[in-house]
Amino acid sequence: MLLVELEHTFIKPLPRSDKLQLIADITKMLQQEEERPEKYFERGCEYPVMTPTITSDESSYKVAYQLQQLLEEHA
Repeated sequence: MLLVELEHTFIKPLPRSDKLQLIADITKMLQQEEERPEKYFERGCEYPVMTPTITSDESSYKVAYQLQQLLEEHA
């Protein structure tokens, strides 16, 4: 399920207090991931980062298009 679908189906209808609790819970999960990266990543493995290159003759629109193409290829 896509994040957009989750947002519209489950998160948007929640009362404000539940949304704030969700934010707190997600923040806690992120902090735990930072404290214990070995739980989420294996030692010695490579995790490539795909980043489009920007040169002085390219506009930001072209770079955004490159990024969109990369995301679609790896989805």
